[in-house]
Amino acid sequence: MEVPYSLMPWLAVPYRSSMVRSMTDTGEMTEDRGFKALFAAYPRETIEVFAPELLAERGQPLRIDILSQESTLPDLGEPSRFLDIALLASWADGSQVVITLIEHWSAARKVDLRRVLWYSADLALRHPAAAVLPVVLVTEPTTQPVPDRLVMTVAGVTTLALQVRVVQVTPADVPRLRALQNRVAAMLTALVVQDAVEDLVTLLAQMARSPGPVDDLERFLPFAAKLAKLRESDAPRFRRRLEETGMVNVITEMKNEARAKVLAEGVAQGVAQGVAQGHIAAICHSVSKGRMSLDAARAEVQDLLAADIITRIDADAVLAQWG
Repeated sequence: MEVPYSLMPWLAVPYRSSMVRSMTDTGEMTEDRGFKALFAAYPRETIEVFAPELLAERGQPLRIDILSQESTLPDLGEPSRFLDIALLASWADGSQVVITLIEHWSAARKVDLRRVLWYSADLALRHPAAAVLPVVLVTEPTTQPVPDRLVMTVAGVTTLALQVRVVQVTPADVPRLRALQNRVAAMLTALVVQDAVEDLVTLLAQMARSPGPVDDLERFLPFAAKLAKLRESDAPRFRRRLEETGMVNVITEMKNEARAKVLAEGVAQGVAQGVAQGHIAAICHSVSKGRMSLDAARAEVQDLLAADIITRIDADAVLAQWG
């Protein structure tokens, strides 16, 4: 069985395919850009991974908004400052909203808590009713300690104290991440690999089992391969393992089923081709299978709209189907 070209861009020539370019827009794919795209596509799953106690205490939020990435500057002559991503969650009972700020560093030595303080303070000023939970994600596989507190003391008086949550994925975290059955958790397992081929096949299987658009398996696979440090010389074995595990058949079946459901429900009319169609098709498929309520589906559509993943026309078209 031949692995589809669209699923395996690095197995074909040229190596840098249109799929890779579409994910990164222009220039080289970076961890920053990959994580921003992933967290924006799956905000609920992101909170489930980085702030599970919020969901344990309050349940699922009514909505999650992806906040502006540009931080306010006191001096307009300074270069712009862009935070990585901030997710504002609110609950149906009107309880306090929480902003989960995630700042990513590829190296522990680069972590700058003063910059995290800047972003946290700016978010708190812009959203006075919200509490801010700052998270520092360090992807470097190192035992070097990462600072998690910034304290200022004057004359024995603590005038400022910032506590951040440091996340460094280790082998001990992999069972929990795999048990979550969500695509953000699956992607993070790529940071801890013993065998890039085997671990990437497992990651792909976990993503296929987890809720989300089928097309995102293609969209994020190049990023997963980058995190897992898959080499081009691994391509033949990776192809064989995909065939042996039946992943190619599973993905093909999922894509065909999702597309058939879209056509049957008439949602395909007016829906853009590409990533937007894949997102909306998967939501409709989940509703039809009873895995997602209409309220949850509407919230997902609003999240996609807020993240500019779909257009207003796309959102109105699918929401009209549900009344």
